[in-house]
Amino acid sequence: MTGATGFFAITGIIGVSALAVSLVNLLVALVLPPRTLPRLDFSQGIPSLHRTMVIVPTLLSKPQEIDDLSEALEIRYLGNRDPNLFFALLTDFHDAPERTLPGDDGCSPTHAQLSRPSTRPTARTAVHLLSVSPSRLWNPYERVWMGYERKRGKLEQFNALLRGGAQTAFSDIVGDQSVLGSIK
Repeated sequence: MTGATGFFAITGIIGVSALAVSLVNLLVALVLPPRTLPRLDFSQGIPSLHRTMVIVPTLLSKPQEIDDLSEALEIRYLGNRDPNLFFALLTDFHDAPERTLPGDDGCSPTHAQLSRPSTRPTARTAVHLLSVSPSRLWNPYERVWMGYERKRGKLEQFNALLRGGAQTAFSDIVGDQSVLGSIK
């Protein structure tokens, strides 16, 4: 087989496979017609029964990040105003060679940052800061001090908090904690 024949053979196989995929998709659409999926109607707003919290898990390395992230969260809130929609930052520290680092204290979210003058009064009740990091845990596989399973661990601990557990998983919760029990 010459180089030109091999080139045309490979090009032909790619073209035929693209055509085959399109034909199979068409055949499936003809045999199994599309149907409407069930959905919830939130056109009039989110009902109390379906209270929701938008979570942004993040790693912190310097104090300025908290202000930037809380401002971005406030913008999300202002674009999605609903009395039953809440927003939260789940913060944790970057991996480190030691359990604590000198700059960790400056990266802990505070109520003052949530209540800064630029935050509108209505946003204060909808925006929360949850600090997951009472301390880093030793990970023997990665041989580093890190937050509990990073994103997945933070979300798991947050879900446990919503179900009434994991009260000690968060070193600091800024915002109205009474709303957490009603989040679905």
